[in-house]
Amino acid sequence: MLFKQIFKRLSSIKSSIRTFSYTTRLYSKEFNDRHIQSLIDDQEFTSMSAALLHIRSAGHRIYIIQPSMKFKARGRQSTTAQLQLSESISLIQTLDKWRVVGQGIYTLKSSGLSRYVYGTGNIEKIQKEIRQCQATAVFISIDRLSLGQIDGLTEKFRVPVYDRYSIVLQIFKNHAQSGAAKLQVALAEIPLLRYRKNDSELFKDRERHLRAEVAKLEQHRKLLKKRRLNIDIPTVAVVGYTNAGKTSLIKALTKDASMQPKNQLFATLDVTTHAGVLPNALNVLYIDTVGFIADIPTTLIEAFRATLNDAIDAHLLIHVCDISHPDYFVQYKTVLQTLQELNVPQSKIESMITVFNKYDLLGQQSPEENQDKPNEESKSDIKERNIFSQIHDKLCISCQTGQGLDELVDLVQKRILIVSDRITCEYRVLQGGQLYQTLVSGDLCTIKTMIVDEHDPQYIHLECFFSKTAYAKFQAHYPGALKYQIV
Repeated sequence: MLFKQIFKRLSSIKSSIRTFSYTTRLYSKEFNDRHIQSLIDDQEFTSMSAALLHIRSAGHRIYIIQPSMKFKARGRQSTTAQLQLSESISLIQTLDKWRVVGQGIYTLKSSGLSRYVYGTGNIEKIQKEIRQCQATAVFISIDRLSLGQIDGLTEKFRVPVYDRYSIVLQIFKNHAQSGAAKLQVALAEIPLLRYRKNDSELFKDRERHLRAEVAKLEQHRKLLKKRRLNIDIPTVAVVGYTNAGKTSLIKALTKDASMQPKNQLFATLDVTTHAGVLPNALNVLYIDTVGFIADIPTTLIEAFRATLNDAIDAHLLIHVCDISHPDYFVQYKTVLQTLQELNVPQSKIESMITVFNKYDLLGQQSPEENQDKPNEESKSDIKERNIFSQIHDKLCISCQTGQGLDELVDLVQKRILIVSDRITCEYRVLQGGQLYQTLVSGDLCTIKTMIVDEHDPQYIHLECFFSKTAYAKFQAHYPGALKYQIV
């Protein structure tokens, strides 16, 4: 075997403690374990992985081959090869020390399943381009090349060949910071390495150990979820295409100055939670998530299910779409498709709020006017656009200028009361009394307004938000309070 298969039994993950305060920050202890770190950083396995994927410390000079289908795959009709090429370039530029030295768009007249993907004429043209730009590797922007295609193209080009799966995985490896993120990236790498090595047994033990730790991570997340449920705070998960502005939106909503959004693909790999307060004084938790991207195997995102479950379980989803991007329509559909593949309930998708971010970069253009349309569109594409233009709960916003954020907060406030089953009540209580103290303590409800009774200043009207569970507890302890209930 090329790497050690004997691992020490990993100790149980220490309980993580989350505390909530009425500020805009949520503090948490990082999921980490030195035994997990040693598993991830196994030197023998790391060396073998680098060799199989041709990873060099000096990076690569990349020649990009952007396929353009004569008959586009379903869901990609509304984009162009040039837009796809721009995204492919951005992927390479995200990798440190990797740079694009050449590029070309080559039309596929078939499904691209042949050994060399292209015909002899195109292969010869690409070979010439590779030599001229002195490329050290080739990136074919297809979700996943077959093993035969990788071998055949490597033989033809005489340099390593990458597909989108291997490039995105490399970005994930570079951006993973926490133990949880590194653990899930290591698991996502196994299918690719097994595929490249063409050996189903070689990575069996490592995969088993990684899956065992991911299972512990899932239990860890469930514990955190249970604690969130105990403190009874509604959750809002922010999802979207990579680099759409999810972190920027959460920063704008929570006023959390410590958050540092980055203008790069897959800047966020860890699902993080941030506390905010709505205008009606209701506390909410905003969940930042890993971004999605088109044309990669679902197994790559599936490896992050342990953390994505936080988003799936949230009361409300906000879908951030970068309206300044000319390919925003495809990005929008990619996110919806990915959510469906992750088995997010349809009811949650239907209640999702869609926001078009970076609207300040468009001036007064409408989303429909901004779309960089291909010369020809199919009838199904036109139908999809009409459906897209009628999306409910969509807002044009700018995290930079603040445009549309007040409207978004108002919509979140209205929607979260519904999806989290909040009960609104108003009580007339004696100031300083036991009932007053119970209500204003914050243990059972959120106080929206406090108004002194105009007829007797010893009494005060409290408008309160209860969860169903908290309301039942309150009724059990103060059945007499019902006679003061106004609404």
